[in-house]
Amino acid sequence: MSEPIEEKPNTTAQFKKQLPRNMFLQVLSFIINIGIGIWLVPYLVGHLGRAAYGLIPIAGMMTQYVSLISHNISASVQRFLTIALQRNDVEDANRIFNTAFFSYLALGLIQVPVFVVIIYYANMIFSIPEELYRDTIILLICSAISFLLNLVCSVFAVPVYANNRLDILRSIDIGRMVVRLAGIVFLFVSLGPRLRYVGYVDLSVTVILCGVQVGIGKQLSPILKLAIHYYDWHKVRELMGMGWWLFVNQVGVLLFVRTDVWICNRFISPEAAGDYAAILQWSNLIREAGGLIGVAIAPMIVIYYARSEMENLIRLSKLSVRLFTFVLAIPISLLCVFSPSILNVWLGSSFVGLWPLMVIMVCHLGINVGVSPLFSAKTALNKVRWPGFVTLLAGVINLFLAIYFVKYLNWGIYGVAFAGALVLTLKNALFMPIYGAIILRQRWHAFLKSYLAGSIFLVGLIALELVISRYVRPVSLIHLAMLFLTVGAIEFVLAWLILPRQDRRTIGDLIPAGFRTMAARIAKE
Repeated sequence: MSEPIEEKPNTTAQFKKQLPRNMFLQVLSFIINIGIGIWLVPYLVGHLGRAAYGLIPIAGMMTQYVSLISHNISASVQRFLTIALQRNDVEDANRIFNTAFFSYLALGLIQVPVFVVIIYYANMIFSIPEELYRDTIILLICSAISFLLNLVCSVFAVPVYANNRLDILRSIDIGRMVVRLAGIVFLFVSLGPRLRYVGYVDLSVTVILCGVQVGIGKQLSPILKLAIHYYDWHKVRELMGMGWWLFVNQVGVLLFVRTDVWICNRFISPEAAGDYAAILQWSNLIREAGGLIGVAIAPMIVIYYARSEMENLIRLSKLSVRLFTFVLAIPISLLCVFSPSILNVWLGSSFVGLWPLMVIMVCHLGINVGVSPLFSAKTALNKVRWPGFVTLLAGVINLFLAIYFVKYLNWGIYGVAFAGALVLTLKNALFMPIYGAIILRQRWHAFLKSYLAGSIFLVGLIALELVISRYVRPVSLIHLAMLFLTVGAIEFVLAWLILPRQDRRTIGDLIPAGFRTMAARIAKE
């Protein structure tokens, strides 16, 4: 790989220029996702029933094991292609791009007979009510085809990441969510609610997005040409050398976040899986909230590494962990304290008794999502072996512990949630912060101090909100939204004041001058 170019543009200045666009679309995508999720989940549960709704994430599980391979090839491709593009190495960039594309194509062809076997024996692998069997098979087929198309087309999204144009990715996400919602509602209203229609819509949306990804990828990086002669076996070994350990890591992640609904379906009941999947939306919501900042800073961590700007990389990693844990403490505390009211307003009184499940699912995410910037750092530095091994081991422990809690202690869906929360927190509260400090050559407790401060802040917010909950009991969605906006805004200001002065100064420096001037003018008025 060629040496870094000597004349470098100001990376931080480029980051500051692009950051507002990225963050605005990140926030907008997140808000739209919240709105659609809050409305669509009870809509699907009400029209399809709990058992049928629980089969939707089950269908996604079928493709998860192979998506691990593609995800980690993508992470590896993103790293190497970003470095090649940042170093203006056109030849190397084309070899990486074409090696990834044709590897994806071969991987997709290999998976076809595997999917056929899984779909044929679906009734043995999953617990499917007889009346839903045909629709479930159609849903599984649509899910498999959608995955194969996404797999092949995903390489065209890498140039978007490599150019730090995350605003484009989020715009595509917004379009996908809106079209999917409109398609499901249209088919349900015109033809009646059927599980298979969800599969039809997902497949149609995938076909549209593939065309969009290909067009944008070519426009952003015209130097990348699709040609078989660029395929390089040496690049396969280079990409897979890193990708293998990322794959091992993601197998562990799969055992954490993708087996819980299956365990509920297989060892409890389809209805229990539907209940669990519905409440799981709030855990996913917090993870996506963390992604607002995480996705925005991940390309910059790789770019800083590519340009040998290690001081900026370390500074951004430390700031991100502290900021994550402080900001996430606000929605986590609100979801924990007001979980009965949320479930009553959102899904109805029959779901209120599941509020402890919701608390178990979200209370630990301050730490487990808070340390996620360190995942980007380990990928940028290609220090992925030990995290992969530890995550896989923890995932296996989680799987067996969850089944033990369900089958032998009769804890039901609460046992599944508790196993995941316990094992994941032990891993991310101890191993990842210490390992991140080691690979970045910092003191071993550098990141421990960051998330501990955020955890203490979370406990304080919960205590404050418990007092508020004694006097305020939301009884409608509007009332709940007003309460969250008001309390959340106050707590956000409090978090800003508690953050160290250096962190506030650093965040301010990342904001473009025009935005700072406008904010100062508004404050004076």
